[in-house]
Amino acid sequence: MSALPFMETIAQAFRTAAPSLPGAGAVSAQRQAALEAFRRFGVPNHRLESWKFTSLSGLEKQTWALPANEAGIDAARVDAAALAGADSYRLVFVNGRFDAAASRLDDLPKGVILSPLSGMPDDLSEVLAGETDKATALAALNAALASDGVVLRLADGVVLEKPVELIAFGAPALVNLRHMIVLGRGASATLVETYRDGGIAAPGWTNIVGRIELGEGANLAHIRLQAEGASAYHAALARISVGGKARYVHRSLQTGGAVARHELHTEFAGSDAAVDIQGLTLARGSSHIDHTLFLHHAVPGCRSNQLFKHIVDDRGHAVFQGGIRVAPHAQKTDAQQLSRTLLLADRAQVDTKPELEILADDVKCSHGASIGDLDPQQMFYMQARGIGAEDARRLLLGGFAYEIIAAVPEGSLRDRICDVVEGWLQGGAA
Repeated sequence: MSALPFMETIAQAFRTAAPSLPGAGAVSAQRQAALEAFRRFGVPNHRLESWKFTSLSGLEKQTWALPANEAGIDAARVDAAALAGADSYRLVFVNGRFDAAASRLDDLPKGVILSPLSGMPDDLSEVLAGETDKATALAALNAALASDGVVLRLADGVVLEKPVELIAFGAPALVNLRHMIVLGRGASATLVETYRDGGIAAPGWTNIVGRIELGEGANLAHIRLQAEGASAYHAALARISVGGKARYVHRSLQTGGAVARHELHTEFAGSDAAVDIQGLTLARGSSHIDHTLFLHHAVPGCRSNQLFKHIVDDRGHAVFQGGIRVAPHAQKTDAQQLSRTLLLADRAQVDTKPELEILADDVKCSHGASIGDLDPQQMFYMQARGIGAEDARRLLLGGFAYEIIAAVPEGSLRDRICDVVEGWLQGGAA
């Protein structure tokens, strides 16, 4: 029997899973409409400017089903992915489902809602809502098939002392997780997202959509680590709204996946707000890793900083697209953007496209990109002092990456990122 066409496998997966998805009855029409939107738009492709450098054509050559409902993961694998020794709230997802046994949600303070999507009331229309066009068609697929995710809501003034850990393990199937983070006025939290290899070599497809809303004066530190298997597909889209005087700090580290894309759409919703987004790509083998950002300075007097670094080896391919738009009335905007790349092999590639659209005249904006290899003079200097070539290379690469790592506060979180980076660097030269 021949394999079903791609879209039919998706429709069949929806028909099978629909009765067991969260909020099935109350949002069934919404989910069905989202599926039809995805079938109408199709998988994003090179004809779209924002997807010019990243192809998902490999997805359409495979037959996809949703994973089995059962969860369960080896405790050692959870411990390896979690923050060592940290006192945190933790939500673990396996096969796209919340794993209560591996999670810990005890002693939540007053004014905090922290729950898996599957544990929320049936009316999930707000969580699943969102504008969709062809460029963000995967968000429609997610709205149709989202099986779980994290919902975090903080009331005004609540300071969540312990970080929230979200740990998801990939599966050889199509996994859709939906997250919603809402911080009230003056609220504060730290969110750590981790996507890891589930221990199965077969290709998997993880499709993530998140929405973050920061009220006036709120503060969110958001760290995201993607280290799925070498054959995995990973697509993530997040929409962030930053209220007046709010602070949003984001750190992204991507090291895994056959094709991995992390897309951030950030908009200032109030004056005197600040956004600091930094990321690190480590790509080797034939891995293709994409960071795409769209930042809208829609109001006056806000500040943004973007710094992305890439280390690309073997036949790896990194992509950075950083779009900044300054609206006509967004005077006193300060927007800075920089992309820096080290290409370590002849077949390594990077596509970098920093963009500024400035429609106001009283602004301070800059962007830039640099691409190169390790400095041979620095290598010579270190080897002349008795350091072997491989150790010198690793030290220089670590120093290049450290600027991103150093922006993470000292403690278990920085230690976790250092471990991942050092593990990648120990993987050897091409």
